[in-house]
Amino acid sequence: MSYPKVQAYEHAQIGVNDLGAALDFCTGPFGLVEIARQGNAVYLGCGYDDNHDLSLVVGDTGVRHFALRVPSSEDLDAIGERCRTVGLAPERSTDAEPGEVDAVSVALPDGHVIEFVVVADQRYLEPYRPARRVSAHGPIDNDHISVLSADVRRSAMFLVDTFGFRLSDVTEPTHGGDWFAAWTRMSPGHHDVGFNVATVSGETLHHVAFAYAGIDHLKVALDVLSAAGHRLELGPGRHPVGANLYAYMWTPGGNRFELCAEGAILDPGTPTRVWRSIDETLDAWGRPAVPTTFSRGS
Repeated sequence: MSYPKVQAYEHAQIGVNDLGAALDFCTGPFGLVEIARQGNAVYLGCGYDDNHDLSLVVGDTGVRHFALRVPSSEDLDAIGERCRTVGLAPERSTDAEPGEVDAVSVALPDGHVIEFVVVADQRYLEPYRPARRVSAHGPIDNDHISVLSADVRRSAMFLVDTFGFRLSDVTEPTHGGDWFAAWTRMSPGHHDVGFNVATVSGETLHHVAFAYAGIDHLKVALDVLSAAGHRLELGPGRHPVGANLYAYMWTPGGNRFELCAEGAILDPGTPTRVWRSIDETLDAWGRPAVPTTFSRGS
């Protein structure tokens, strides 16, 4: 089967319960830059290109939609047709959000809204030549999103079967049983879209993740955040799944961010790994005390 071309995770829109506090945090100690304001949304980016990486809207916390980049409008035609063949109702738009040339959005069977977008700025990342004035402690790019689902297997396999995503890892405590987590990819990175099992009805987002240049860059970012009075929920550490360094924190506005670096790069043919417990996937260095909040989302 020929699948539509999808390149990588592009951005997310999340709800926040306090827009002022969320903006102060994101553009202050976290180091994002404001790209634009449109309607009731504020668009933020890492600043190394003109694309936005995160948008904030006031309201219930959690993810409103997340987007994946595709190369061209012709690829969106194929995506729209593919959606219709599996019973989905795609919607086409142009210039709907800052920096978007063309887009197809669709509600998935699990309720998440996913966009496939063509962006105006397709430059590659050049840290020595950012598009905007950036902070030395800020992230260099967005990295991935992990959403919550009542049926992780169904949600992950829908992306695999419908759009050609690859399945990097799954957590399956009982052979053939329910999945507690799954990590899917289209880029060379370990995952673009992750899924965690929802433990509370109505929660949609586990975390949005931002990439740092390495452990020294991550350390500087955490020092700046600590000096501003913010504390981690979990980490720093290194995940066995994806190999990335991690640090998680709840942010003003009511959502969890992950700061990450040094993630694995996979070949398209890399086989799926199966893990039997969440504990196995959490930390390669030890057994951290995991707060009960970590199974929750927003």
